[in-house]
Amino acid sequence: MRTEGTKETSAGKLVAVWLALCLIIGLFAGCGGEPDPYQTVGEIDGRPVALGELQLFVDDVRQQTNSYFKKNHQLAAVTEAEWRREYDGEAPVDYAIRLAMDALVPYKIVEEKLMESGEEQDFSYRAFVSRWEEENRSRQQKKEAGEVVYGPVQYTKRVYYDYLNNEYKKALESVLRFDATEQELRQLYDDSPALFQEFGSVSMQCAVLPQDAFSREQAENARNEIREALEKGSAFADGAEAAGIAAYIQERTFTANDLSSPDVSAFPEVEDAVYSLPQGTMTELIDNGGLQWLFFYCESREEGGRTPFTACRGALEEMYREQAFAMELEQAQASAQITIYEEARNWIR
Repeated sequence: MRTEGTKETSAGKLVAVWLALCLIIGLFAGCGGEPDPYQTVGEIDGRPVALGELQLFVDDVRQQTNSYFKKNHQLAAVTEAEWRREYDGEAPVDYAIRLAMDALVPYKIVEEKLMESGEEQDFSYRAFVSRWEEENRSRQQKKEAGEVVYGPVQYTKRVYYDYLNNEYKKALESVLRFDATEQELRQLYDDSPALFQEFGSVSMQCAVLPQDAFSREQAENARNEIREALEKGSAFADGAEAAGIAAYIQERTFTANDLSSPDVSAFPEVEDAVYSLPQGTMTELIDNGGLQWLFFYCESREEGGRTPFTACRGALEEMYREQAFAMELEQAQASAQITIYEEARNWIR
């Protein structure tokens, strides 16, 4: 009886020791030897960065890391064997972690600013994973129910990380509203002369020659004949008549409203002609998708003017807020303090 009791006691002790070891190791890796993805391996301005979170961004920079060590240390590729080996004092794992932490800064700054504004949401990596799983579960259920699912049926963690941070950024922008003084709006208006310009109008003679009736050479000859007639002082219409293409000439006046029509915006060369062809000049021959040969002659151009300050005040306020918001984030990112724990290089893959 005593012997059996001793065996049971010994077995119990072994189990207790094993559990204690698991508890200790679990602080870093869990009993199965896998690192805990939720353990903190760094900080950005005091905001914790979890191992799993960092791994998402290290995966992003693996190719960049490979390229760097191939160029600077003549490595054909960074394999698992080279991942933690140092080359002239730097290891691929450390290089990748630095890049990843730099890439994480804008994300963590948004979280930090939201918390400073009073947001009580849980921004931990554990909470992120929970939201990601719930989102994918909901999307899968909708798909199985035959409902419309907008966007991907299933998000990857990395894509969902961007999606969620963009939502945080929108929330932050609605909180951090920067109101401009009248003087600041005036200054923004004066400093942006290319903005808020009214187009005016331009009158064009447009030659539209079907390619099933005109070869490139015939179209080019007609264009050259009109150009020569213009140089001699003839009107465009007379030149077109002499070239035998009067029936294929369209006279168009383009205004600001026309610039958004598919007839203009869908064809970059047409759009360039409308915007910038000087009065009294002609474009080169344009191949319109294998259907027509086009060329344009600018007969007259009425320049627009600056939209009055009062008419674009609302747009200026929005512009000011966007710029001030971007500057607020940029300044915070530039001064962010990055701390990398030793555990990061031990566990990152």
